[in-house]
Amino acid sequence: MLLNSLKIKEKVLNFLKKYNLTDKNQILFVAFSGGIDSACLLDVLFKLSQEYGFKLVAGHLNHNWRGEESLKEELNAKQFCSERNIEFYSETLSEDLPRTEEEARNQRYKFFNKIADLTKATAIITGHTLSDQIETVLYRIIKGTGISGLKGIPEVRNQKNYPAIYRPLLEITREDTIEYCKDNNITPNIDSSNLQEKYLRNRVRLTLIPELRTYNSGIEKAISRLSLISKDTEELTEEYLRLITPEIYIEDNVISTQKFVNLSSALQKRILFDFFIKNNIDHNYEKIEENLNFIKESSGLNSGNTLSLTKNTWLFVSSSEIRIINQIIADKTSEIVEVNLEGEVSFPSLNLTFKIELWQGREFLFPKEIDKRAYVDLSRIKSPLYLRTRRDGDKIQPFGMKDKTKLKKYLINKGVPEFERDKLLLLMNEEEVLWVLGVGISELLRVNKIPTHEMRVF
Repeated sequence: MLLNSLKIKEKVLNFLKKYNLTDKNQILFVAFSGGIDSACLLDVLFKLSQEYGFKLVAGHLNHNWRGEESLKEELNAKQFCSERNIEFYSETLSEDLPRTEEEARNQRYKFFNKIADLTKATAIITGHTLSDQIETVLYRIIKGTGISGLKGIPEVRNQKNYPAIYRPLLEITREDTIEYCKDNNITPNIDSSNLQEKYLRNRVRLTLIPELRTYNSGIEKAISRLSLISKDTEELTEEYLRLITPEIYIEDNVISTQKFVNLSSALQKRILFDFFIKNNIDHNYEKIEENLNFIKESSGLNSGNTLSLTKNTWLFVSSSEIRIINQIIADKTSEIVEVNLEGEVSFPSLNLTFKIELWQGREFLFPKEIDKRAYVDLSRIKSPLYLRTRRDGDKIQPFGMKDKTKLKKYLINKGVPEFERDKLLLLMNEEEVLWVLGVGISELLRVNKIPTHEMRVF
């Protein structure tokens, strides 16, 4: 059953009150194509603004795809606003832009935010209807969406640096807006491109939905229910994820491998999905599966493994952590700094300062190997000492071992990933590595009774 004009006005008013958008301090920017839905919306909002005193601003983006027809639509939109004394803005896109649905959408929202910023709008209002919602859900099903996509168009979408976007007509069908325009003597723009079935969304609207009605005359309500159920399911999932995420993440953007691999497959996929979104990595079901298999295969490797995600990003997985990295080999530095047995020197290329001083004889506890402080015995060490990063052929006698080993093997055994190895600062003598800062010290620095020196990096 179609809604009459008063019912539509009542629904829009209730929506505005729900989000506190009716007071006189509100400036509502309306995205106005001049088509059926936006003409209905702007006319309703105009009548409500007369009663409640909020200000209206309208904006029309001419995509410049249909020449004279597009220009005529812009003029009609301008005339519509002029008759109602509504502040109007318009812009025409360059013909050089790609003529794709995605590009058109991106340009529209860019324009909306620009005008909202210019006019100090407190909200952006669009004319999306229930019919748009149904088309969107079906479109996403065809494209292979997940549950998140089945939620469809949200009635409110918050933006970081711009006003939120509100959709007051999401419970109103296109048939309702058509009837409203007829009842109120409004002649909307009719976009001829909406009848061209070369666009998938148009085929959904013009062919698929009528066909589905032959199977279920109430298909719109059925899909709307699916959208609402998906929304509830997604909210439940998000609530659960908020509880477990602090346990899964070691730090802001690093996941604990061992905790991750012990989760159910469904949770692993969802956490990986959110992880990719957080890091702006394009993803689909196949990519999630590929990366999940890679994590499982690499979860036992101390020094980790990498999988390319984009040209400049990799997924790094080791037995301890999962993270996104921007390079798989650290930038090398050829800097060498000589160290005195007392004093402080800087290592500019790594932005570090190294300090060595005589032991003062106070009480102490030996730091952990990963600490950037060490108590050592330098009585057996020949000067000079140097600070530098690693080179091919470097060797170390690991703490507690009788023999030397290649530094590369030592770092692998310590679980140091390749992309971090060339960023490690080494304390050297002429022959070998004495301390890999933050990783471990050589057996040559072992303290038998009391230290001779304290070393630290900051």
